[in-house]
Amino acid sequence: MLGALPARFQPRIDVVDEGPVLRVTAELPGMEREHVSASVEDGAIVLRGEKKQDVHSEENGCYRLERAHGRFVRTIPMPEYADPGRGRALAKFDNGVLTLTVPKTEPAPSASRTIDIS
Repeated sequence: MLGALPARFQPRIDVVDEGPVLRVTAELPGMEREHVSASVEDGAIVLRGEKKQDVHSEENGCYRLERAHGRFVRTIPMPEYADPGRGRALAKFDNGVLTLTVPKTEPAPSASRTIDIS
């Protein structure tokens, strides 16, 4: 089958626990920082963006198109102990890789107490 339609782009994501922080890494090859955004919604990190199609892909005589492009939204649920809100998460974009550093919260103290038995 010649000239198959390219798939919609979905960035690949890693979430790694690094002690006091979670590191979220998203591969965004061929994208510029201006074409991606990150936000916190309901305790999850949401990545939105658009990978533009290469102008040359639409020329006549194109034999095969496999590279994905288009708009995307990725929602990355965070565990309870992660705190992406309150402006404390940091983001860095370098060579098509977005890295977010999300601080972890201290576990809440146990709400238990001893009951005297008489």
